[in-house]
This record gives sequence, C-alpha cells and structure tokens, in this order.
Amino acid sequence: MNHDTRRLPAPGGQVGPLWVVTRGSGPPLVLLHGNGEDHHVFDGMVPALGAGRTLIGIDSRAHGRSPRGDGPLRIATMADDVAHVLDLLDLPSVDVLGFSDGGNVALELAVRHPGRIRRLVVVGANLFPAGMSRTMRAVGRIGHGLLSALSRVVPRLRVPAERFALMVHDPCLDPADLARVDIPTLVVAGERDVVRPEHTRLIGASIPGARTAVLSGVGHMIPVQAPDRLSALVTAFLAEGPSDETSAGTAGTTRANP
Repeated sequence: MNHDTRRLPAPGGQVGPLWVVTRGSGPPLVLLHGNGEDHHVFDGMVPALGAGRTLIGIDSRAHGRSPRGDGPLRIATMADDVAHVLDLLDLPSVDVLGFSDGGNVALELAVRHPGRIRRLVVVGANLFPAGMSRTMRAVGRIGHGLLSALSRVVPRLRVPAERFALMVHDPCLDPADLARVDIPTLVVAGERDVVRPEHTRLIGASIPGARTAVLSGVGHMIPVQAPDRLSALVTAFLAEGPSDETSAGTAGTTRANP
C-alpha cells in the first residue's frame, strides 16, 4: 500500500474542495466528522490514534474551514469530495474512521468508490433517516423547518438549514448496497445512541464479515464521551493482519464495557 504522504498539507491547508489537517507519520488514517462539527471532534483521540500513523482530518463541505461549494449538500456529494481529495493527495487506499454523518460519508465512499478504503470504522452511523430515534428525527424536522423559514430573511442561516436538511433527507443507502463492501469493517455505537440499536445491527449484518461493538454507558458523542475506549477499539482493529481478517469472517456483536 502507498504510504507516501509528501503531498499532505502540514499542519493544514486547502486540498481541492476541502480543508485538510494532518499530524504524525506512517500509514494514513482519514477522520470524518459529524453534522455541524469539524475535525476537532476527534481531538481527544489524537494522542492514541496518532501513534505510528498519519492522521488526516477532513472538514466536510460547508463545515469547519471548508467552503460550501456548488451543487447539492448531500452525503453522497460529501463522499465524492473525499474521493477527490484522496486523488489529489495521491492516496489510492486509506483506513477511514467516520463518526455520525462522517460514518455515513464513509459508507457512501465505500459503496461509490470501491477500493479506496483499506479498513473501515463507522461510529454512530445510519443508512437512512428512519434509522435514528423518533426524538432525533423530530429535532431534525423542527430545526430544518425553523432555520429554513428564518433563512429567507437571514441569508447566513441557509447553510445551517442545509445541514439540518441532511438529518431529514439523508443518507439514502440501501442495505443491499453494503453487500458490495468487501473490506474489513467495524461498526460502533453507544448503548444510548440516537441511532436505533436494531439499525446499528442492520448495518453490521449487511456488510460481509463486519463486526459490531456497543459501548456501554455511552450516548452518541462517543469520540468526546469515551475517546480512550473508542481509540483502543480502533487501534486494535486497524492493527490486525491478514490472519486476523480470515478468522474474523463471521459478523458478530460485542459489548464494550468501561
């Protein structure tokens, strides 16, 4: 695998359509944040994840320091943005850790751009809006409606309204699409996540050989609430070799206690 990271901006810079920050050296691990956030959501995990790795934090379009860009603000578009950035950085295959909407982007990347991901970890991801709790869907609808109305008189609220729209309309992945994801995958959720438990299990069951881990006593914001526990899971998973991949061919669910 190509680990040439000489094109990476250090510590940060614009790469094509997106703002990218980097830290460390070694095999690249791309970090994809959630809705309304930026790469800083992973700050508590950087010391553990960055040991022997190049961390590549990407701000999604209309988030952090990345511009809104043209075209629709959709999860699929964000996945295409990431593929474009990887092309510009000459990184044909990378490990990816995606949280929340970043996990959704990572799943779209795996489906839309086969071969770009070596190992995949998705945390608090969902395939479609109905995968989230009823309360969270209501929050999305109310927030989107309110911000959409206000944005007619306050233009700077248009982008926040679009972000809420992602919660209402996106992502749009069919579980059958995940059957084509032929890469080692770890699906993580919190015991009290806003993603419904049965939906997390659906994601894990739809990806051949994927494993699912549920962190006890934790809600949705796992990178912030339990950075050490999540880092340990991710580090162990990414360090596995070919023999481990062979023995892990059957999907399974584990509960990670404190």
